[in-house]
Amino acid sequence: MNQSVSVQFLMLIAHALLVGAASVGCMRWLGSRLAGRDDRLPVAPYFVSVTTVFALFLAFHASTIWTRQHAAEAAFHDAVTAISRLQSLFGKEGLGLENARLHLSRYVDAVVREEWATGNTQPSPRASQALEHLRQELIHASERMPAAFGNHLWRVFDDVVKARSGHHWIGQEDRSEQSWALVLVLGFLSHIAIGWVHADRPSAGRLAIGLFACTTTAAYWLLTRSIDPFAHLDPTYYLQAISGG
Repeated sequence: MNQSVSVQFLMLIAHALLVGAASVGCMRWLGSRLAGRDDRLPVAPYFVSVTTVFALFLAFHASTIWTRQHAAEAAFHDAVTAISRLQSLFGKEGLGLENARLHLSRYVDAVVREEWATGNTQPSPRASQALEHLRQELIHASERMPAAFGNHLWRVFDDVVKARSGHHWIGQEDRSEQSWALVLVLGFLSHIAIGWVHADRPSAGRLAIGLFACTTTAAYWLLTRSIDPFAHLDPTYYLQAISGG
């Protein structure tokens, strides 16, 4: 599912056509096999038992995807805010720590150019090195300032570190391929169940399968837009956060 928007759309359309055709074919086969055998046709409400299981797993799958997206948004906001606060503290109107500002700028540049380019799946050695140099600068600076101010400075620095760790955890987290597979299988079985209860009414069955295929495709399309939790976030805000101060 980690494809471009156009490729994902074509994949979902092809999936809908394939599942719809298979369901209609299954419905026709069952209709021919069960002709005159009404006692073997399931009652109409039967398909609800299958579609309900599908809907539950689809809801759990969607919840996982959107929770991951919300976590990425929160970590992004925390990172930008903390970097902006550090930049202000290091500026001329703050502590005047030019070396610390330089290391912070190098850290941000590495994060934007290297970590965000890989979807935050791999930590950048250059970013880690800049962060360590920044840590050393803060150790030396905190020795020359009141304890309360030093503690505040370290809290802001820790916010930067935690936000970066949060991005890496989200980026490296399992992208639920197995969950996607289960949802697609259950969706296919739901199409079959709808076709089965309409085996004696093929025209109505084709319409029901077509409507259900459109519904599931719309749901899948919405979810695929959120697979990458960082896709709609703009890392240039990191650069804006260090442009002042």
